[in-house]
Amino acid sequence: MIKRNKWRAILSSIVIMLPALLTFVSHLLPEEITVHWGADGTADGRMDPSLFFLLLPCVLLAVHWFCLILSSVMVKGNEQSKKVENLVFWILPAISLMVCGITLSIALGYTSGIFTAILIVLATAFIVLGNYMPKMTRNPTMGIKLKWTLSNDENWNATHRFGGKVAVTVGFLCLLAIPLPSQAFPFVALVASLSVVLLPTIYSYCFYKKQVADGRVTKEDYEKGYRELLNPKNRKAASIAVTVIIATLLIGLLPLMFTGSIDVTLGDEAITVTASYWDDLTLKYADIESAEYRADGVSGERIYGYGSAKLLLGGFRNDELGSYTRYTYTGNTPCIVLKTARGTFVISDDTAEEVQNIYNRITAEIAE
Repeated sequence: MIKRNKWRAILSSIVIMLPALLTFVSHLLPEEITVHWGADGTADGRMDPSLFFLLLPCVLLAVHWFCLILSSVMVKGNEQSKKVENLVFWILPAISLMVCGITLSIALGYTSGIFTAILIVLATAFIVLGNYMPKMTRNPTMGIKLKWTLSNDENWNATHRFGGKVAVTVGFLCLLAIPLPSQAFPFVALVASLSVVLLPTIYSYCFYKKQVADGRVTKEDYEKGYRELLNPKNRKAASIAVTVIIATLLIGLLPLMFTGSIDVTLGDEAITVTASYWDDLTLKYADIESAEYRADGVSGERIYGYGSAKLLLGGFRNDELGSYTRYTYTGNTPCIVLKTARGTFVISDDTAEEVQNIYNRITAEIAE
């Protein structure tokens, strides 16, 4: 599939990376932009725009090629229509443009309701997907991949016609849910997602049972159809492709898990924290309201950011501090909790002695 559509693969990859061009004009954007919102719609995660608009397209590009390679290997002998192939090539470019576009719009103040934007995107995705589903032929990579659909053409076609109607209906219901309070968004998103997944699954199983009860097919026919579609040659090729891709990702990602450092610089007027793989932090002593030394560290759930065997960076949350930004090493190592008008920050350094020295300097500065 890739060889036959090499120019489409190249063009779709370029489109995915288009938001990365915003890194060249990031100086025109705020120093940090909102990239994460809580369930109540409150912004609780921020990031340097140049990092966000480069990192997200790169991740989506990797996923894009993973899907293309896997589809090329698995769909041999089960060729799809041109319209369905278009979906494979263009779904991730569309996601890249929409997500980065919404984020940029919010950063510039043109969009205030994140949940409204997400519901519009969800509705569009469901409606488009619903229109494509009936056009899909039986294959092991695209569509509603249940054992009953993969085993039988009639079940596949009936389930995808039904699933398409469900997806389109759910899409329009998402549009109708836009005026609801933001507190209703998690419920709407959950119900919509479960409906698109569970209703076709139940329908497919009932269709299978009816076929067997009417004597149109047997359980053995289903088993035979399943084995023929997922033949050993395709499964072996897919396994090799997945193994190569995963190995490549691991080779690239493993160094990130065990490397990196945090460096704290105490200036005359401010403290600067420089961390590998994350944005630097500068806090003026005058803006620090309080400082507390924690010998046993601080625990919390990561909301966004970077976590590895060595570093914990980004936005975290716990019952005591609420939402806070963390620049620490992994584990219950000594740290300092700084409360400021900008929020709460938890920082640390290489050793307990260095952390203690930093704490002593900060408390002396804010006491003046």
